[in-house]
Amino acid sequence: MRQAIIQLAPRRNLGHHPGVLLQRYLVPPDDESDKKKQEERRNLFESAIQAVGSDTLSALYADAFTRWNASFPENGLSRSRELRTTGRLIVGLGSENVLETGLRLHHTYGVPVVPGSALKGLAAHYCGDVWGQRGSAGAGEDNRPYERRGQFHDLVFGKTDEGGMITFHDAWITPESLSQGALRLDVMTPHHPNWQLGPDSPKFAPPTDFDSPVPVSFLSVSGAFLIHLSWNGPANTSPELVQRWTERTMEILTEALAEWGVGGKTSSGYGRLVPVASPDTSANQTSAGSAARPAEPIHGPRQKVTVTQRTIDGKVRYEADDGFLGSLLRGTPPAIADGESTEL
Repeated sequence: MRQAIIQLAPRRNLGHHPGVLLQRYLVPPDDESDKKKQEERRNLFESAIQAVGSDTLSALYADAFTRWNASFPENGLSRSRELRTTGRLIVGLGSENVLETGLRLHHTYGVPVVPGSALKGLAAHYCGDVWGQRGSAGAGEDNRPYERRGQFHDLVFGKTDEGGMITFHDAWITPESLSQGALRLDVMTPHHPNWQLGPDSPKFAPPTDFDSPVPVSFLSVSGAFLIHLSWNGPANTSPELVQRWTERTMEILTEALAEWGVGGKTSSGYGRLVPVASPDTSANQTSAGSAARPAEPIHGPRQKVTVTQRTIDGKVRYEADDGFLGSLLRGTPPAIADGESTEL
């Protein structure tokens, strides 16, 4: 079987599934030198890049994307938002792979995907570490629902013996992104490879200016992803409360993706995503395969809120009479001071 794959290597550029190419079509070069190995890696990566932009895959994936997007609950039980990478994104870099550098791809279609578990973990940490520290000074634990073990945190993300009320679905890349270069050739250059082996290695040596850098090529992702959150709580929950929790969770996740990023190498700027269209919209309002359209303003009963804090990012935090904390999703904040109240 391996010999048959080797014979097909010259036709790798005709493939339509990037995942299969990356996992099965690496051909060991006759010359085991580092230069030849890097050349083979690059050829394989270029085949995957060409495959993800093929017309055949684009047509097939567009149909699958439409079915997937239409599968989410309606009646306000689901929220969606389209986000675009500000640079590059790499999820699954450290996963087991024949190329040493992995990439999370959809099993069936071979296109980039961001697992829902990664989104949930990111949002949970950001909620506790950032939003949980934005409560009023001196407030007790009961007044800080975003902290770990707080009311909001437990309800949305769950506990050890209890699941959360919000489901974080895998984020699928939009069909348009495939033809715009979803996969990009990237490189990292460790300058002190022997030092990075650690003191237990026989090749370990302190870093010096005489070390030779060893470039390592890998694939990263660029494009737009559609994120879906859906309500998984009691069916008899009031629609207003469901909308409030899902919108707030989407706000936390969107902020976390822009500020912290998801996946690997976030300390180097990878993984940042920002909204394509700022307001989010319910699943039945988003047309599959196209940019998410801004939602119509939600007009509901006005309620009294009090300014609790103005953060360094310019956002104004409010507390409603029922103790719910939040900020404006759209519009201009009213010109009132901290501690003053108004109706929104």
